Amino acid sequence: MILYNIILSVAETAVEAATEAEHTGGIAGTLGINWKLFIAQLVNFSIVLFVFWKWIVKPLAKTLTERQEKIEKGLKYSEAMEEEKKKFESWKAEEMKKVRTEADSIMRSSMEVAEKQKMDTISQAQKQANRLLEQAKQTLESEKQSMISEVRAEAADLIIKAAEKIIKTKIDSSKDKELITESLRNIK
Repeated sequence: MILYNIILSVAETAVEAATEAEHTGGIAGTLGINWKLFIAQLVNFSIVLFVFWKWIVKPLAKTLTERQEKIEKGLKYSEAMEEEKKKFESWKAEEMKKVRTEADSIMRSSMEVAEKQKMDTISQAQKQANRLLEQAKQTLESEKQSMISEVRAEAADLIIKAAEKIIKTKIDSSKDKELITESLRNIK
């Protein structure tokens, strides 16, 4: 309301000044310029320009400046993030290379340990097989000796029985033993 009153009083003053200038004539009058109308238009234009500048251009310029600053900050942040991304990618590649190297080393050492265990197991199996073979040989040898002894005893019994049948008379036991021993020597 106050602004309206100010505009109205300025317009009235401009009209009065224009009226006075019209009566005086002068160069403007000869050119066909109406001073009252010209001053009124000039005052109105000044007021519109002031209002436009105060409430439209300044806030708009401020908003555009703030927006431009935000965009610049966003671009800087984007560039920083891109740089961080590149650094992270290179760090990740180095770490992956280290991990692969460690994994290869672990695999190689695991394979070496496995090969060593395999060789140890084979060696132990061969030793155990040799030991079992040796035990089997000893068992066979002892069974062989046992069988030979049994065969000798049976042969001695058979010889004695055969001799008894032939002789029909039994010789004393010392003679029996001598006869058996001699027969066994002949069997070998």
